[in-house]
Amino acid sequence: MRIGVKNTVAVQGTSVPKSIINLTHKKETVIAFLDGDRGGTLILKELLQIAKIDYVVRAPEGYEVEELTRKQMIKILQNKKPAKLDFFSEEESVKKENIDNFTGKEKVLFRFLKKLKIKKKEFVMDQIREIGTGMTIGLDQDLNKLFELPVSELFDNINQFKDSKILIIDGILTSRLLSQLMRINIKMIACKNKEEDLKISDKILVYYF
Repeated sequence: MRIGVKNTVAVQGTSVPKSIINLTHKKETVIAFLDGDRGGTLILKELLQIAKIDYVVRAPEGYEVEELTRKQMIKILQNKKPAKLDFFSEEESVKKENIDNFTGKEKVLFRFLKKLKIKKKEFVMDQIREIGTGMTIGLDQDLNKLFELPVSELFDNINQFKDSKILIIDGILTSRLLSQLMRINIKMIACKNKEEDLKISDKILVYYF
């Protein structure tokens, strides 16, 4: 594997070859690293039934393993989960936790908030839906509203609110503002759009509404 992990083999397609099944029974520890799409789910179902798999890790939903950076792969591998026959059922039950109540972009937002372990997801969604034109809102980890300011005043005042974890902007995310936000460890930004060619760190979740 290109991240420096040795003893790796690739499963081509959604049918697991017998050679790989046999190989899993000969190895002491086997980790299945799967794509975050339907194909990955199909392979997972088959592997759990016919191969000896000790741990399971998956790319984020909608991503293939090949699309991940070295840093992302290592982080995912560090959070591997024990493989068991009911793994898929548990994974599906987590995914369906209230997500069916949302459509379109809000499903993406739901997943972001879940990743941040935000319990009152509807509260954050309401803040985004109801934000005033040209305004910005900052929330801390407990969803206390730390400020509500015109976007034009955000850059000069954000350092006063270093406990901010979620930032909602009825405007465009610029490179100048992003540099400032990274210094105070913002976890998620919800905004209308971003500056053209702006590169965003994988440490920050960005939702466009």
